Amino acid sequence: MAIKYINGNIFNSKCQTVVNTVNCVGVMGKGIAQVYKLRYPLMYKEYKAHCNNKLIKPGVLWIYNKQNNAPWILNFPTKFHWKYPSKIEWIVLGLEKFVETYEKKGITSIAFPLLGTHNGGLDTNEVKSLMDKYLGKCSIEIEIYNYDPYAKDDLFQEFKSKWNKLNPEAVKKETGIQPQYARKITEIINLDEVNSMIALANYKGIGNKTLEKAFNYVLNNSDRNHGQ
Repeated sequence: MAIKYINGNIFNSKCQTVVNTVNCVGVMGKGIAQVYKLRYPLMYKEYKAHCNNKLIKPGVLWIYNKQNNAPWILNFPTKFHWKYPSKIEWIVLGLEKFVETYEKKGITSIAFPLLGTHNGGLDTNEVKSLMDKYLGKCSIEIEIYNYDPYAKDDLFQEFKSKWNKLNPEAVKKETGIQPQYARKITEIINLDEVNSMIALANYKGIGNKTLEKAFNYVLNNSDRNHGQ
């Protein structure tokens, strides 16, 4: 089956499984990995425990499929430490393992990012060539996403709509986020160039912990009045 390349946001994929590129030290603190952490907090806890037990390493692919009404997540190590660049040989190991095991794991369709090319620093053309070589052997639907920072995602629109209705003082009381940081989030999410949770996570001016508190408050407590 032909591989489909898409310029867009991987979280808009309708595939059964989506790929999260990870390191081996238990940190999802930047870009797309941070958004996976926001969307799948229980997966993150398991991932961190697996890293602490040395179970996450190059060539070992870990599937998380315990969240209802959500895609499966295939965690694909591309680097050892988040500070270091990705390694092309680790991309090869992971792709080889995927081709060998995707049928046994029950994967029926899957969306990949361009492995190791964003924060990992690998050459896009080299990675594309490898992904074509290995994934071309598979008999399932495969999408490969080239991240478009302007592409929208449904979760961001929900977050934006609900956040814009909040009272900063109520947010401070419930989450500890100071009003000046709440106002900063409001300022950023209403910029024309910010249309996705990835773009928000990548935007300078909001700390990881603040973003996590804001996200969890809005989406996990959507039935609350939020101080209005």
